[in-house]
Amino acid sequence: MAQAKRALFLGYDALVPNMVEKFLAEGILPHFQRLLARGVFTRVRPVIPAQTPTNWTTLATGATPGTHGIIQWGSRVPGEAHTVSHREEAFNAGHCRAEYLWETAARNGMRSVVFNYAGYPPTEPEMVTHIDWLFRPAQSYFDLAPPTNYHNCPELDTTDPIELAPAKGWEHLPASGVEPLAATLEVHTTTEGVGPTLHALIFGDQVYDHVLISPDRDASCAVATLRPGEWSGWVYADFVTEDMGTAEGAFRFKLIELARDASRVQIYRSDAFPTDGRICSDPELGRRLIAELGPYVHAGGSCDLHRRGWIDFATVDEVMADEALWWPRAVQIAMDETDAGLLYLHWHLLDAMGHQFVQFVDPVGTAYDPERAEAAWEVIRGYYRAADRLLGRFLDLFDDGETVFVVAADHGMPANVKAVSLVNAFLAEGWLARTADGRGIDWARSRLYFAQNHLWINLQGRDEGGIVPPEEYDDLRARVIAVMRALTDPDTGEHVLPIVLPREDAPMIGLWGDIIGDVCFVYAGGYTWSGPEVLRMGEERVVFERTGGNHGPMIPTWETEVTSVMGAMVLGGAGIRAQEPAPRLEQFRICTTDVAPTLAHLLGLDPPAQNEGQVLHEFLEGEHFQRPERSVTPTARATVRRPTVKPGRVQLQGDVTDER
Repeated sequence: MAQAKRALFLGYDALVPNMVEKFLAEGILPHFQRLLARGVFTRVRPVIPAQTPTNWTTLATGATPGTHGIIQWGSRVPGEAHTVSHREEAFNAGHCRAEYLWETAARNGMRSVVFNYAGYPPTEPEMVTHIDWLFRPAQSYFDLAPPTNYHNCPELDTTDPIELAPAKGWEHLPASGVEPLAATLEVHTTTEGVGPTLHALIFGDQVYDHVLISPDRDASCAVATLRPGEWSGWVYADFVTEDMGTAEGAFRFKLIELARDASRVQIYRSDAFPTDGRICSDPELGRRLIAELGPYVHAGGSCDLHRRGWIDFATVDEVMADEALWWPRAVQIAMDETDAGLLYLHWHLLDAMGHQFVQFVDPVGTAYDPERAEAAWEVIRGYYRAADRLLGRFLDLFDDGETVFVVAADHGMPANVKAVSLVNAFLAEGWLARTADGRGIDWARSRLYFAQNHLWINLQGRDEGGIVPPEEYDDLRARVIAVMRALTDPDTGEHVLPIVLPREDAPMIGLWGDIIGDVCFVYAGGYTWSGPEVLRMGEERVVFERTGGNHGPMIPTWETEVTSVMGAMVLGGAGIRAQEPAPRLEQFRICTTDVAPTLAHLLGLDPPAQNEGQVLHEFLEGEHFQRPERSVTPTARATVRRPTVKPGRVQLQGDVTDER
């Protein structure tokens, strides 16, 4: 049996298979190619819905959403009001009804490291070390303050504009041939609380070319003096926040831009993270990581600034490069310290980038512009190079011949074509009630509630606040299903909801149990959801154009020449048989349910307790998966059909066993 001593699962959110193939052909993913030389590439099909929490949970448990219970962003607790979705706990272990692979490993005496992944708070604290928690997309659970850009650029609609004024009240001013200017840099906390306030001084010999940053209006106390393009060292300051209490935080600055006349200035500040080791479930180990590697680096928030156009790519790429040094080395220290045999890690940046940029490169998408496409491709290439750099660092540290690597996505990222407004469709049927101002939906007075890929009847006696009498349930649901199945795009005639199922039929798509909707549905490829915001927008159509990129609503096998809802997966290293990828359509059979049981098999473990996936034997060394060679030998018999005495009426054909 193929086996590995250690397994590293590197989860790359929204790693798009078409783009991996394109960039491999271009030669810009040398470390992916390095792993593929001893492995295999394939698409991996998401479970429904093709969303982040659902599929990262599936990838760690081998279970479908009906079994593990994470059916969307957040989950439901039977009996609660339908509007309670626990969205903030989308990755919380308390909502997961299936065993994680690291819990399986713990039962068998194997330790694990879980890095920026779902499944927290820790459920096996003695056997599993958690470093950071996956919270919101591209955001750490432990940040004291998010990153920002302090600037005076009028085109940037950001949270932290600054105003420059002559420096008054400063002590120990440096020599300057131009009048020194000053600004206040407030560090706003992520949760309610108080962060430090710093002061910027802008000066120079004959033009403005330096920015000095100090905690006081005293240049002799400066923590940084920067020219354009330069970074400060780490700045340490005290924070008091609602959830973190009192903590020392570390952050740093980069002077992105400074015009010679100071008409434009941009000062980037990184996230602030605590330095006391709390980012690790073992704070002592966390303190060791920070002592050896420096303060924690998480590039997610900086990526978000870049995709909004608030900072340049060079800056976020520098943050990602530092992250690619910190994360793999931290994993190495933690796995060596605990003698761990399994890593589960999540890296979100391709998803955060993709939502903004894939729309510009796929001709199928509404926002495609051939004149902007190449510039967008260059941005996408930059992020894929960063993904490759991170992989290369892990290979450098761990590729010892006994380690298996799995690089896998939870889903892909196609461009949006159009949005579908169930709000407008259901208002026309009288099933929803507007708020008093008409700009929203009063769900408590509505007969339906829907979110993402699920719809609930607001049923009396079942859930808090129900208003639909039980005797009306069946008829109302049948009419809802009929309306949803009839929705078409007026421009193309395409049905925009190709799958609309009552809950009792939803097991065929992996959804069952007491937490799924009364109706489960999936959007057609390129179509996405919308909500009550259409009322504030003044949009009255049911189907209308939509820009951006998305993945969650759509049928999970939709793919264009450029993008896909499916994710990419690369397996390589110990126990993996090097081979060419299967034909594209054959790759569709591989599902996110299959990863955990395959890793368990490679580690010599039983699969997780609620696993529903398959071991991917065809990718493993020493395991037989060759298809038998066969040919069709005619075996039909020319039987005689004898008529009955009294011929019957002509009937429609039935099942084969019914035919005479």
